[in-house]
Amino acid sequence: MHKKILFCLVLWGAFFSFHASASESVRIAVASNFLAPLKSLASEFTKQTGVPVYISNGASGMLYAKIKRGAPYDLFFSADSQRPLLLEKEGLIEKGSRFTYVIGRLVAWSPDEMKVSANLSILDPNNPALRYLAMANPKTAPYGVAAIAVLKHYGLYESLLAQKKIARGESVGKAYQYTVTENAQIGLIALSYVFNPKHPVKGQIFYIPSKIYPPLNQEAIIIKGKKTAEVIQFLKFFHSDYAQNKIRSLGYDTPLTQKETP
Repeated sequence: MHKKILFCLVLWGAFFSFHASASESVRIAVASNFLAPLKSLASEFTKQTGVPVYISNGASGMLYAKIKRGAPYDLFFSADSQRPLLLEKEGLIEKGSRFTYVIGRLVAWSPDEMKVSANLSILDPNNPALRYLAMANPKTAPYGVAAIAVLKHYGLYESLLAQKKIARGESVGKAYQYTVTENAQIGLIALSYVFNPKHPVKGQIFYIPSKIYPPLNQEAIIIKGKKTAEVIQFLKFFHSDYAQNKIRSLGYDTPLTQKETP
């Protein structure tokens, strides 16, 4: 009898330990443009603390919809300020947790400038070598809204639209994929996709003045009921000098050190 009781206690202890350890993690929903920086930071955080970080990525609009349906995330790193604000108004975030974590930058990139230059100020929309210009879908991604503003500023939008030369991806990450595979000859994408001093990309990058498109203030929130010790620990790491320097090295501005187009 005593052996049976002991055996049951051991099983119960193992079961409890498994579920306790499963909860001692951080689950993050992140906009596609910030996936690579976040994965790098999460890896270092886990290395330092032993706390695992699970990441899901996608267009901000899609992630927002999943959170409203109760998706099991702890943190949401959006590509805009609109979705976090909506979640706050809907009472779905921890009070006072909304903050701007980066300011995004939009660039035009051509993998082969000999075919099509990325310089939007001289781009000819009738150029037969330009089959597609890739951008994020403005319905689901703020980088898509910014892209339309840029194309209209340079007087390109209507002509490209009429010629069906605009390829929309559900996220800015998908727009990057269209361009890196050269299915699109130009991509309007986040600077972070092509800005890496250690691994420069081929082709031409056209730096778009940030004043001609809506600010890409990217906000993050803690989802209601998810303010755990691990989440607080991760955010403390995220705001550390190490993490902030890493973020800036990958092509983002941060709220305290915003800089203008080079």
